[in-house]
Amino acid sequence: TAHASLLRASGGINGTVVELSALNDGSVDSGVASGAELLAFTDAVMSRDAAATEATRAALEAALGAEGVVDTTAVITMFNVVDRIADATGIPIDEGFARDLRYQIGSELGMDHLTPERRAGR
Repeated sequence: TAHASLLRASGGINGTVVELSALNDGSVDSGVASGAELLAFTDAVMSRDAAATEATRAALEAALGAEGVVDTTAVITMFNVVDRIADATGIPIDEGFARDLRYQIGSELGMDHLTPERRAGR
């Protein structure tokens, strides 16, 4: 259920349990090392708030170092651009993916309205 879900997302490879509800609730420990700093920086970057980005970048650098900030920024950028390119070109997602972990995670986080199929219908 959404209330007590502990899904093994990408951390499942190394046995880490990732608490996805941390994405919507900053008081929840995600189980990811420096997870709070990573989420805060990602939120600031995606909101395009320069002051928040600068503050969260400093906290992230204190936690992960300068190389960690660069790596995190690259990951945010790639996820953002790949999604936009796929949407802009109309690349469909195979039906088999509708039942995969990505959709389960998105549904649990209340993001069903953001699936490519629903966005295309707008």
